[in-house]
Amino acid sequence: MAGFILKNTLSDNGGVTRGVCKVAEGHTHITDVIETSNIVKTVDEHGKIGAEADGAEIAPNSYVSMNFWGFPAKEGCAPAYLTVLEQGFVEFLKDTVPSNPLKAEYLLPVHIGGLLREGKCTVKALERDSWFGVTYKEDKAAVVESFKKLIADGVYKEELYSDL
Repeated sequence: MAGFILKNTLSDNGGVTRGVCKVAEGHTHITDVIETSNIVKTVDEHGKIGAEADGAEIAPNSYVSMNFWGFPAKEGCAPAYLTVLEQGFVEFLKDTVPSNPLKAEYLLPVHIGGLLREGKCTVKALERDSWFGVTYKEDKAAVVESFKKLIADGVYKEELYSDL
């Protein structure tokens, strides 16, 4: 899983939902992932960024899932996991969708978190530092500026597909 740092994924414009990961100190393997909604950025009197959800503090340097998962086929993981995922989806359609058909979501972090708690899988977090995105329309200007900087720094070309 690409593990982003929570404080780098927060919006200045409102709460976000993230899969907050628990990782043993000094390790990169995730021991649990909890889908957490309404995480808001906090800033203390010294300008230090924090985070909380429904009044509960969340460590701002926690790894979070942004739903960028990899299932290595060379280790036999991908086909086996897709079968498990499909079985869970059938249960989701039967048990969850009927009670909330317009808003029901089959959330990968919820599914993988359950497998982790049952000891049925292992997950390694590959730390990724930077992230930006649009959760609220007010986030757009900051994202546009971030892309302009990446282009100016030579990370991306002005015409992204010009070399194809």
